[in-house]
Amino acid sequence: MQGVALITGGASGIGAATARAFIQKGVRSLVLIDVDQTLLDEFKSTVLYEFGLAEELTILAIQCDVTNEDRLKIVFREVVDRFGRIDYAVNSAGITNKSKVGEYETSDWDRVINVNQKGIFFCMREELAQMEKQDFLDDQSIDKRRLQRGSIVNVCSINSFVAAKRNAAYVTSKHAIVGLTKTCALDYALQGIRCNGVAPGYVETPITLAPENVEVLRKSTQPEKTPQGRPALPEEIADVIVFLSSQGASYVNGAIWEVDGGFLCL
Repeated sequence: MQGVALITGGASGIGAATARAFIQKGVRSLVLIDVDQTLLDEFKSTVLYEFGLAEELTILAIQCDVTNEDRLKIVFREVVDRFGRIDYAVNSAGITNKSKVGEYETSDWDRVINVNQKGIFFCMREELAQMEKQDFLDDQSIDKRRLQRGSIVNVCSINSFVAAKRNAAYVTSKHAIVGLTKTCALDYALQGIRCNGVAPGYVETPITLAPENVEVLRKSTQPEKTPQGRPALPEEIADVIVFLSSQGASYVNGAIWEVDGGFLCL
C-alpha cells in the first residue's frame, strides 16, 4: 500500500495494532493522534525499533483531544503541511463509563458522547476537507475505476447493534456512528471517497485486560456468548481495518463489518 495513514487513538489497543498493520502492508507515512503524549512517544519509539526502518518510516505523533475543534484544525494543518495528503483515516479514539440510564451525571454522559460521537465527527470533517482537495491515489496495477481519493474507517462496536446494561452513553454513541458512517458514504461516493466501519466484539486491550475488567472479558467470550470462545486480538481487528482502507475494498462503501467471533449471530 502507498499513501499516508492517519489513526486517532493510535497509541494503544486497536489503534496501535492498526498502525503496525499499515506498516506491514507497505505504508511508510503515518500520523498517530492520541490524548496521551507519553504513550505516543513510547509507541513511536517501539515501532521504529521493531521495524528497523527509522530512516524510511516517517511517523508524526501528535497529542490531541479529539473533542477540541480548534486544536484539531491545527493538527490537520500540520499533517497536510508535512505529508500533503491523507489517504487512509481510521477513527478509533473512544471511551466509556458505566452507569444505569437514570443515574448518569450529565458531565459523564457528555464526556462519552463528546469523544465517541462528536470527536469522530470533528475528525471526519477535517479528513474529508483534505480528501476532497487531493488527487486520486495512483496505482498502475489496478483498473482506474477502483482508484480512490481517500478512505475512512470508523471503529464502531457490537454495541452499535445491541445494547448492554449500565452502558447507555457508550451504546448511544456507537449506534450514532453507524448512521454517520453510512451518511458519509452516500455524501462522498461520487468524489472517490469511501467510508466504512468495523464493529469489534470483545478484544484484548489494556482496558479489557485491566484487573477490574478481565472477569467480564472472560465471561463474555465463553462459547455461549462468543461462538469462537475467545476474545479477539487487536491485530484481528486491525487487519480488517486495513483491508477496508485499501483499494482492495474499492467497492465496499457504507458497510459496517462485524469482527466479533460470531457474537451477533446469537
